[in-house]
Amino acid sequence: MKAFTEALAHELRNVPGCRISAHLLIPGFVFTGMTRGQSGEKPKAAWTPEQLTDFFVQRLEAGDFYILCPDNDVPRALDELRILWAAGDIVENRPALSRWHPDYEAAFKKFVAEGGERG
Repeated sequence: MKAFTEALAHELRNVPGCRISAHLLIPGFVFTGMTRGQSGEKPKAAWTPEQLTDFFVQRLEAGDFYILCPDNDVPRALDELRILWAAGDIVENRPALSRWHPDYEAAFKKFVAEGGERG
């Protein structure tokens, strides 16, 4: 999805007079029918769809392409570190979602504790 949206945005911005744009929405935890679970009650960590929409529109109006949406649980700084670590999964050929893999758990915790600094 990321690569497709980036390519679409690139293509659209190179069309003279084009008034259409593409943006990549990266949502946090949002309470929807898919995330409702058994209880049906919104967890404190989740945003409502309305909160997400308001944030999305605000960032669209600001001209952002990558729209990293927060939630009530994970601060943006941690989301950013998770994204950097995930890029490292590709570059270093680690297993997918290695931050949850037992062989990389300690390294990920150290990476976060050091604010993404690499030794």
